[in-house]
Amino acid sequence: MEGSKTEEKVCISRVDADRLLRGYGKMADALRSAGSWGQKFGDSECFDEASVSAQMYSLRSRILSVEDTEERMFLYYYYIKRVTLEGCAQALCVSLRTVSRIKNRALDSIIEKMS
Repeated sequence: MEGSKTEEKVCISRVDADRLLRGYGKMADALRSAGSWGQKFGDSECFDEASVSAQMYSLRSRILSVEDTEERMFLYYYYIKRVTLEGCAQALCVSLRTVSRIKNRALDSIIEKMS
């Protein structure tokens, strides 16, 4: 047996993926509103600006690597540009019900990329 490393699959739900992706917007807001990162969070290591930027880059990369154009556009508008579901439906020229389906498929695509 070559190396006894076991691969661990990360299993997350759509709710967890949604929460993770929403974090991108919150991090972006925090970076924009903090004239100086140190003024907002102090020198706390848990709020390291470089670490937050790296997390944002990672999330953005995952979003932009989704193959389906409609799903990728939804993820970009909704999580990065922070457009409402209604606004995403208009931008994608689909109904609100259809954009909800696109959201579920897009979250499944993100989950697949994370596992």
